[in-house]
Amino acid sequence: AERQHLRAWLEDFMQREVRPALLAPLRRESAPQPVQLVGTGGTSTILARIAAGLDSFDRSRIEAAQLGRNQVRECADHLWSLPLEAREKITGLPPKRADIILAGVLIYESIMQAFDFPSLRVSTRGLRFAAVLDSAQRHLTAPPSEAR
Repeated sequence: AERQHLRAWLEDFMQREVRPALLAPLRRESAPQPVQLVGTGGTSTILARIAAGLDSFDRSRIEAAQLGRNQVRECADHLWSLPLEAREKITGLPPKRADIILAGVLIYESIMQAFDFPSLRVSTRGLRFAAVLDSAQRHLTAPPSEAR
């Protein structure tokens, strides 16, 4: 019941507060670039650690994480299905974060659903680093005529 209540509150908040604030600047741009959802901080890092089965911090593997929307949803379902004691034993989830991860994973799930983000990129170094890395990867993977 708590999960359903939190999910409903988040969906309402995204529609009422977040969507209007984010979409207004995008409408003003003549040719908006694709938007990549980037997670920084504890929740996204922990989700990447869980997905990779990392029992310790490994920056290179965490920075390489791209978590799909279904993957985040399945992780949320799994975490919410477990009692605290079981969550405290999950590889990648520090026991001290086993309680708060429930809200964090639902926030990411709601954002991805509300804005149709197919994936979540994880950055341990902050948003600017992720933006530079994303730009570099686009440049490196673009056909030679577009890479300039």
